[in-house]
Amino acid sequence: MQADPAERPSPRPSRLCSNCGAELHGPYCHVCGQPGRNFIRALPGLVREIAGETLYYDSRMWRTLKSLLFQPGLLSREYVHGKRARYTPPVRLYLVCSILAFLLIGLIINTANVAPWTAQFDQIEDQQESSTPSPPRTPGIHFGNEAWDAETNPIELGWLSESGNAWLNRQAQRIADNTTEVQRNPARLLRTAAGMLPQTMFVLLPLFALMVALFYLFAGRYYIEHLLLQVHNHSFLFLALIALYLMASLRTTVIAAEMTGGSILAGSLSVLSSAIWAWIPVYLWLSLKRFYAQGWLLTTVKFLVLAGSYFILLLFGLLAVILLGLWRL
Repeated sequence: MQADPAERPSPRPSRLCSNCGAELHGPYCHVCGQPGRNFIRALPGLVREIAGETLYYDSRMWRTLKSLLFQPGLLSREYVHGKRARYTPPVRLYLVCSILAFLLIGLIINTANVAPWTAQFDQIEDQQESSTPSPPRTPGIHFGNEAWDAETNPIELGWLSESGNAWLNRQAQRIADNTTEVQRNPARLLRTAAGMLPQTMFVLLPLFALMVALFYLFAGRYYIEHLLLQVHNHSFLFLALIALYLMASLRTTVIAAEMTGGSILAGSLSVLSSAIWAWIPVYLWLSLKRFYAQGWLLTTVKFLVLAGSYFILLLFGLLAVILLGLWRL
């Protein structure tokens, strides 16, 4: 017996994409890719949806952090092998970790009480004069054997045009003026330099990945794979440094409070900090071993050379930050 057509359920009306008008067959438009959901709705429903997505990403984040902190090289290897849905994307992970680290650095610099360097220089000079007489030194920029001066002893490079030499002398004057200001207010230079650290790491990270690629030239991997490993390793380093600072601050607070059992807690924090310091080089070495799957001896040699190269690269980066900060002050 056939059902009465009037009693049949009416078909659901088709949903159309608000952007291109195509019929929707899922949460996204198959033509233009726009999501089919509408964010213009009552506030409680919107809050519930945002909370659900946030908790979902948090679950991925916690799973990612567990692997990042205690399983060196695993995230990079899983990502290369296509297992990506369970973990936070590498770029997002790096941004979160670096933002937290640089915010902490800025907080430390802004709350630190940095004394003017002029007073420190005067104290050192007084000690030198009272102990052993030394020939007077003229502070500032030197060009040749005499102190630089825009009028009496300017910078003059024979292979550079007159306008080019004039530009160099203007920059030298700017640095000289800023050097005097920094001696009175060093915290200003520190804040300026700290503000350039994210950009500096953004440059140093791919450069170091290129160095790693040269050391593993015959490993049969693309450059993006070497970069991926360094993104994860730097994310780990950021989190490790944050943890070390927080434990040091907590230890100082516990000691100053003289609370009951504070000595035991402070000792435990010291042991934990030492363990983290020891875990950092072991972690980085294990990440190379697991990701590239080479021998123990070869991995050790490459790790030592790369660690020394990275230290030199980081030193030049910090020097460039200080000089650029002095120029931009």
